[in-house]
Amino acid sequence: MRKQSKWVLRVLAVATSAALLISGPSALANSLNDLKKEHKQLEQKKDTINSNIKETENKIDQNESKIDQIMAQIQALDTEILETEKNISTVLNEIKLTTTEIETLHASITELERKIEERDALLKERIRAVQVNGGSVSYLDVLLGANSFIDFIDRFSAVNTLMEADRNILKEQADDKKQLEEQKASLEKKLQQQEESKSKLVSLKDSLDNQKASKGTLVDQLEAEQSKLEQQKEVMETEYEEILNLSQDVQDKIVAEQKRLAEVARKAAEEKKRREAEERKRQQAAGGGSNVAIPDVSAGSWTKPASGRFTSGYGYRVHPIYGTGKMHYGVDFANSTGTPVVSAADGVVSYASPLSTYGNVIMVTHSIDGQIFTSLYAHLSSIKVNVGQVVSKGDLIGAIGTTGNSTGPHLHFEIHLGNWEGMAKNSVNPLRYISI
Repeated sequence: MRKQSKWVLRVLAVATSAALLISGPSALANSLNDLKKEHKQLEQKKDTINSNIKETENKIDQNESKIDQIMAQIQALDTEILETEKNISTVLNEIKLTTTEIETLHASITELERKIEERDALLKERIRAVQVNGGSVSYLDVLLGANSFIDFIDRFSAVNTLMEADRNILKEQADDKKQLEEQKASLEKKLQQQEESKSKLVSLKDSLDNQKASKGTLVDQLEAEQSKLEQQKEVMETEYEEILNLSQDVQDKIVAEQKRLAEVARKAAEEKKRREAEERKRQQAAGGGSNVAIPDVSAGSWTKPASGRFTSGYGYRVHPIYGTGKMHYGVDFANSTGTPVVSAADGVVSYASPLSTYGNVIMVTHSIDGQIFTSLYAHLSSIKVNVGQVVSKGDLIGAIGTTGNSTGPHLHFEIHLGNWEGMAKNSVNPLRYISI
């Protein structure tokens, strides 16, 4: 009775330690999944921020292009303004010269006006002389009053001289007045044209100055926007750097968590060996016979994960879907959908979800003779274990299917030295460890 009580206590102790081992890895595995989810979210946020940074850089480049175009236009306006100012200066010099000509003409006009006044006075004097003589001068009386022929000739010459003088005075008076009017009109017209040209040039310069000011304002706005975009880019780059550091930190935690799971798998293997040893001692103490081999489970550390036809080995092959030469990082066993899949060795379930082209996937982390392995089971129709669950070699974990990229129901099986970090890294030929 006492021996039976001890045996019951031993069984309870083993069951309790097994429960602790199962709950511990489950908590760790849940933490690992949370970390992976957080890492994925951080990677997505990095991609979003990186996309926003590139978009902002494109806007900055577009603004720089606009600024360069406007600055080129401003330089062209500056050239035109300088040319206009040069033309204005030329017109001002012409106006100055014309003004000088007008001033010179004023002196000439003053002299002409003096001559005209003198002639006017002379003409008025002759008019008065005519009025004094009864309203007319009789050149015939002058001639007939001659005392001799010589006197007549002298008088005739004098009369001709006076008549010619009158005609010359009148002609000069008319010519001077006409010249005066023409000179005045010519200079005034020239001055008016120059003033109009000056006015147009000044108006053109004002227009160019306004265009330059307007474009300068636009450049100021673009440069302000450019500064704002640069600040936004700097903030995003800082945020990206922070997330990059945080992502690395989470990645480090994931690696640490995987190492902890591997350690859990190692302890679980040791615990199983201890329990098996205790069970053998118990059977020997109870007089029992030798262990009965589990059907379809190989002796040693590893066993074949599923029954079925071996259809593809490890190495390069023509891919059944893509039709091109590709590396096959595992081995395939074909069988009907629902065929049981067992754990190939003792370990801890470290992944149990869909994964890319693998379809439904289970990964088990093993610790065998101090070496960490990860086995992978892909294209499953169902998953029958949870992350963190401790499993023994030959325990049911899933069923054969054709999920993911698959041409028919089969099990794709991989073995990796250490943790799984992608199909190509640390993969080994599973046939080193299992038989077919």
